[in-house]
Amino acid sequence: MKKEDTVKLISAEGFEFVIDKKAAMVSQTIRNMLTSPGSFAETEHGEVTFPEINTTILEKICQYFYWSLQYARLFSEAIGKFGIGR
Repeated sequence: MKKEDTVKLISAEGFEFVIDKKAAMVSQTIRNMLTSPGSFAETEHGEVTFPEINTTILEKICQYFYWSLQYARLFSEAIGKFGIGR
């Protein structure tokens, strides 16, 4: 995997999670940080530090990103298939 295809999320304790950029983009906040115009550190270096989120919580967040990336599309297809929300 290329470096530009990954994002580094850093917990309050300094633990680094290197995850797929697609997974990180599940979060609108992280997406905004990484794609906003200008010379922000997050945009330039592809890393986001969360000084108030501990390692255990950030790990669960990363797991959720991958879960959402894998299953969100399936749920939306199922909802459309059964006409829910129409």
